[in-house]
Amino acid sequence: MASNLTDAQRRCVLAHEVSHAKHRDHGCYGHTTAMERRADTDAARLLINPFEYAAAEVVCDNAIWLARELNVMPYIVHAYREWLHEHPEILWTAERESGKKEEYDEQPC
Repeated sequence: MASNLTDAQRRCVLAHEVSHAKHRDHGCYGHTTAMERRADTDAARLLINPFEYAAAEVVCDNAIWLARELNVMPYIVHAYREWLHEHPEILWTAERESGKKEEYDEQPC
């Protein structure tokens, strides 16, 4: 890993690479392959707490704002959203159990 990464970048890169190690992936095949998408999704699921995501998304649904709020990179938020699209029950459960807050009149983003 590069020594000049921010904390959020370092967390995301490390979680992404842990996924590659877990799946015994070899080589670098580009960012569009299924292997890379799987690594991003695994990283997102590892780094993003569904309850924290649900609470943050009520405040603002902008991916860059969410990334800052959750201490991850925007591409991790996008990967998490894609995963949630395939598993909507995760967010529904998190919203129900955390007592989804009413919409704010003034969005902070």
